[in-house]
Amino acid sequence: MLFLLQRAARRSTAFVPLNQAYIGRANSFGFLRLGFAFAVVLSHAAVLGFGRPITQRVDISGLAVAGFFGVSGFLITRSARRISLPRFFWHRALRIWPGLWVCLLFIGFVVAPMLYLERHGTLDGLWRGPDGVIGYLRSNWWGGMRQENIADLFQGDTPFWRWTGGHPINGSLWTLAYEITCYLFVAIAAALTLLRRQVRVVPLLIMVAVFGVLCWNYYQQVTGGEGILVNGSIGPAPLLGWFSTSYFLWYAFMFLAGGVAELYADRLPINDLLGVLALAVVGWFAVEGAFFGPGLLAYAYVILWLAVRLPKALHRVGQANDYSYGVYIYSFTVQQVMAKAGVQALGLVGFFLASALATTGLALLSWHVVEKPALRLKNWAPRVPGRRPDIAVGGGGVLAADVPDGRLATAPIRSEASETDRDPAGAPSAT
Repeated sequence: MLFLLQRAARRSTAFVPLNQAYIGRANSFGFLRLGFAFAVVLSHAAVLGFGRPITQRVDISGLAVAGFFGVSGFLITRSARRISLPRFFWHRALRIWPGLWVCLLFIGFVVAPMLYLERHGTLDGLWRGPDGVIGYLRSNWWGGMRQENIADLFQGDTPFWRWTGGHPINGSLWTLAYEITCYLFVAIAAALTLLRRQVRVVPLLIMVAVFGVLCWNYYQQVTGGEGILVNGSIGPAPLLGWFSTSYFLWYAFMFLAGGVAELYADRLPINDLLGVLALAVVGWFAVEGAFFGPGLLAYAYVILWLAVRLPKALHRVGQANDYSYGVYIYSFTVQQVMAKAGVQALGLVGFFLASALATTGLALLSWHVVEKPALRLKNWAPRVPGRRPDIAVGGGGVLAADVPDGRLATAPIRSEASETDRDPAGAPSAT
């Protein structure tokens, strides 16, 4: 923080367009994504290990996931403007689904049998019974958490159960549905040429409309009103399940803010004084506990500012190996298992460090065994007689977490999808 304040004092009058400040690998998006992932782990350490939030005022996991969506919106929109629509869908599928599918299989055929056998002494009723493994895999295969529980695992014997009465086996995955929905919105905009021809009008109008709704929600919260569209649900969407209206507005707005920043990168000024002021605004709204409206816009600016202004030593984090997605999708299950085993006896810091270490191990395996090999297929195209391969124009980069990239996976290369593809399939916590 002192580094940023000193830099702001020296360069308070320097305005640089975002498209000049953001150059190739010279950014800290990988570091920010990894930081957001471990912020979720820290927040869940208190929730899952001790049955209480880490702080009553600041929603750390919610802010971290909103950060994922801001990064993802910028990178995904950048990708969609540079590659064909079929290639865009292919990249998104490679980034989200292989890692998710292996995670679900690990939960269904390793974690669940181990816990069920320890509880019941048999595996009878685990596979096809109520809330069984087969139903869990079938319901959640496409990214929507339509079934949170497997049988009675974690029921009655975890702090989270005693606090909420719920026993999800992986409560972080539900936000992937929001991430995938944002991808679909970008794809529709690209198909309608809105990202290239009507770039100056339509996205800005949409953002103004959403911003108005968020401001009204914030005003209603502050004045004690019920708000408009804050409560209730949208859905169910095919394959993805139900959406919370408030979360959808929150995360979709962050994604849209990142996307509009990319569209207007030649006009969006990056200035250190503005960055510090925006950071102060974010801190104030976070402490106030009501983050709809202006706070989100300031937060989106802070993320972009940090991405291009953090020390150069951080630029290499996540460039070659992006573990943020793996950390996100495995951490909840790891912490539930540890909480059941009583690891919270180590205290909050000890529980966080132990679960972060175990989660990092799984994230390393996920990246090197599943995600990275899958991303090597990004340039694959089916052979069609008499047709030249689909070659993307411009850019350079590979999917990182895109997470996503979310969003939300790897080091930029000079060929196809630009740095955009590195979004994390990020997602909020279950709490």
